[in-house]
Amino acid sequence: MKKLIVVGAGGCGREVMQWAMHRAAVDAPWQPYGFIDDSPHALDGLKTKFSLLGSIAAWQPKEDEDFVLGIADPQTKKRIVEQLKAKGANFIQLIHPTAIVATTATLGEGVVLCPYTIISDNTLLEEYVFINYHTGIGHDATIGKYSSINAHCDVTGGVVLGAEVFLGSSVAIIPKISVGDRAFLCAGSTVMTPVKAGMKVLGNPARSFRL
Repeated sequence: MKKLIVVGAGGCGREVMQWAMHRAAVDAPWQPYGFIDDSPHALDGLKTKFSLLGSIAAWQPKEDEDFVLGIADPQTKKRIVEQLKAKGANFIQLIHPTAIVATTATLGEGVVLCPYTIISDNTLLEEYVFINYHTGIGHDATIGKYSSINAHCDVTGGVVLGAEVFLGSSVAIIPKISVGDRAFLCAGSTVMTPVKAGMKVLGNPARSFRL
């Protein structure tokens, strides 16, 4: 049986490790093994069953290892995936046992579905999408590569998110809205009009802002 390594030992990574343990207790061709992270102190002072095995930068993937992303920032995910895959790393899908996935949905490599997520009819999740707990993705929606959708979001039917999009907690998007690549939707926003690539939006209704 393969060893599952969680890439990233921050809060997101530690949660992903918990969900991996839940999955392994039901059925999985791997067992959780540990973390890799470029911060040598990532787990200092924290309760954890699993140790920090080494850095991402120095890790050389082995044939008996699988990997799963425990990182939410889209641009960081993309950089690290490219770095590890160039060394031969194999990334799995991690689907929590409580997730509900329509038989007509399509999930790409490296997708992570946390507890109580719902992926509806004819939905497409492209590679390395992260969906946090209690979030629903409606029918016919498309979520682009490396995007991260946090807890309690409502992405309704026909919505199209581009690549590397970030949704904070409790974002709601009305049906058939498009969101461009690398857009950032702040927590609690209600999105009722299209969002251009690279735009940051906040509020109800969501409006563009500059930091």
